[in-house]
Amino acid sequence: MKIRGRLIIAFLFITIFPLALIALCYNTILTNQASTLEDDYQSDISSENLLLNPIHILSTATMTDFRTLVHVADTNPDVLIRRDYLDNVNSELSNRYSFIVVCKGSQEFYIGNKKAYKQLNPLPGYRGFEEGYADTISIDNGYLIKQKDFNLSNYEHAQLFLVTDYSEILPRWKSLIRQLIFSGTLILLGTAALLIIWLYSGIVRPLNILRIATMQIGAGNLDTPVRVNSTDEIGELCRDFEEMRIRLKEMIEDRIRYEQDTRDMMSNMAHDLQTPITSIKGYSEGILDGVANTPEKQEKYLRTIISKANDMSYLVDQLSVFSKVEQNTLPYHFISIPLHSYFEDCIEAFSLDLETKHISIHYENTCPKDTRIQADPEQLKRVIINIVNNAVKYLDRSEGNIWIRLKEQPDTPKSAPLYRQLNPDGTEKEQESTVPAPDRFVQIEIQDDGPGIDQKALSHIFQRFYRADASRSSSKRGSGLGLAIVARIIADHGGRVWADSTPGKGTCIYFTLKETNHCE
Repeated sequence: MKIRGRLIIAFLFITIFPLALIALCYNTILTNQASTLEDDYQSDISSENLLLNPIHILSTATMTDFRTLVHVADTNPDVLIRRDYLDNVNSELSNRYSFIVVCKGSQEFYIGNKKAYKQLNPLPGYRGFEEGYADTISIDNGYLIKQKDFNLSNYEHAQLFLVTDYSEILPRWKSLIRQLIFSGTLILLGTAALLIIWLYSGIVRPLNILRIATMQIGAGNLDTPVRVNSTDEIGELCRDFEEMRIRLKEMIEDRIRYEQDTRDMMSNMAHDLQTPITSIKGYSEGILDGVANTPEKQEKYLRTIISKANDMSYLVDQLSVFSKVEQNTLPYHFISIPLHSYFEDCIEAFSLDLETKHISIHYENTCPKDTRIQADPEQLKRVIINIVNNAVKYLDRSEGNIWIRLKEQPDTPKSAPLYRQLNPDGTEKEQESTVPAPDRFVQIEIQDDGPGIDQKALSHIFQRFYRADASRSSSKRGSGLGLAIVARIIADHGGRVWADSTPGKGTCIYFTLKETNHCE
């Protein structure tokens, strides 16, 4: 859930939910209190009046009992001077915190609660049936007094007073207010607590996880994952942070591997340079010391020195090219060159050196003689030399074979697609499509009959610093840069490179170059 949605829900939750609970709680409390007061005072008390109009409760308390007594006074007044009847009525009224007082003439005839009666001020005298005085209600010292003046059958005037102690109502009303305030406060606090827990689990907790992960990364620990399941903006931030941590860890691991590979490369190249340097030094000393005392020996020594110097030059050149490849500053000068003659010249250039190593080279070209390719001659020559030297370097016997094959890449369209158009006279004519034809490529294969490469290592041979020692003799030291340079140069030519190998039978390196015939 998005943070905006969380905030909206939090707003609704903190407003509607507490209000609904408070309303439900208030209604329950008020209904319960009103029901209790109705039972105690035999009065119709609504929950609204209990909270908003408590005076109405006083005026209606024991009103049912008073009306019953008024009816008796109007229909059979003599009953109200019978003590047995008055005792029964007073006994019932005592359950509702009330009692009756009957005055006959100017004297008290019956007092239901003498102790409470003493707390009252003198009761009003007989007022008769004047307008405004019949059935009056008054309040005196915490008591609600309902008065009924009537005449007995002998025309003697009398008075009936229903006295209700309303001191019990006020504590209940105060208790009601306290209950309402307490329940409202409890609901608000509970709602706030639930809301805080929800927001903490959805916002604060992921931020704490992110803060801890940041501290871990700051301390150099990249192994602590950031696990957050939320789908809001913070969750997205945590997932982006986790991806950044993974990439950063991979970059550091790659950097460590790169530095280790660089150290290994420098060690290997130091070893590879030490061998020709030692040979050059030894043969040079042999000439100076007169060991080569014949023209034939001197020529042999000098040729060996030149050969070892060339090996050193090749190693230094490989390192220089790799440096330019790493910095993406390798220069290219693309031109259209004839495929057949270019490869014949390349093969002729290094065939003599291969013959001295007892390696036969076989050349086969099935492409048209006029096939031309778009390439940098110098960098393409470097590709061929690197592949051939790699095959020679890992040859595990005194003689061998290398095959170089040129062919058009399979599944290459021979021409642009055709479509039909109508002549002005309505006849159809065939016209070449204006849609450019796809690029055509030449496929070059350089195969050896060496020891081959294990299939697990085959996919890694074009990586920098990689040497498949598991399938090739580990005594053959090298920089591991030759095929990595090949892959980069071919990629910059717009082609692709791959390999196939069978352990014990040999390896074949494939790469493609773009033709230029159809574009000219």
